[in-house]
Amino acid sequence: MSSDTVIKFAAWGVCIMVVLQVIFHFVFQVIGYDSLLLSITLVASIVVFLVIFAVWEFLKKAVRKEAIARA
Repeated sequence: MSSDTVIKFAAWGVCIMVVLQVIFHFVFQVIGYDSLLLSITLVASIVVFLVIFAVWEFLKKAVRKEAIARA
């Protein structure tokens, strides 16, 4: 892996950490530190992430198929 790739991964990691920090700050402000609600929120966020990831992969494959069909 080149150093350019490592730097890109590090930059993405920092961006994701900052966004998650902001999201969790607002979540804690809304629900407090109730562990049940926090657990439900975390599970829901993981499910949403997995759904978005699956849709993203499906769309990538569809775009690739379309590009191959046009060529």
